[in-house]
Amino acid sequence: MDCSRLEYIKNVNDDGDVWAYEGYLIGSYFRLNFKKNEATGVDNHAFNLPKGSLIILSQKRPEYERYLTHVVELVNEGSEDKPQWKTDTWGIFRWVKVHWIADFDNPSRIPLDQKEMRAEWGRFNTKAKLLSSENLMKQWGSIDKLRTHLGEVFN
Repeated sequence: MDCSRLEYIKNVNDDGDVWAYEGYLIGSYFRLNFKKNEATGVDNHAFNLPKGSLIILSQKRPEYERYLTHVVELVNEGSEDKPQWKTDTWGIFRWVKVHWIADFDNPSRIPLDQKEMRAEWGRFNTKAKLLSSENLMKQWGSIDKLRTHLGEVFN
């Protein structure tokens, strides 16, 4: 997988003991949700994420470690998705296309977040975090080194 457009990592979860966005295949499209919170400016953040960027989805099921489960691409501009937004808690979303997805039938082969990212990247809310963040760059030194490593993980 070409990781040159890999820009972000995002915390996702499902309220139950299931994988979020599990039922999709490579090439599938779905709505990537952001939890509405006026204090954190999630709506403005989601709106401004650039079309074409790749986002890694990281999730933790109850009583399990955190895993890297998807790589998705933003397929629209925020202005194209916003008219479809709703006012409820999970009404903010961006349309994405799946480029890579974990083998959910074989959890032991799903990449572990901590092992692969090797640093805390800020998974405390549903905003997408830059892979070039200070914490990750302290560990990796450059975005190119991180992207090369992740290319090996996702191939």
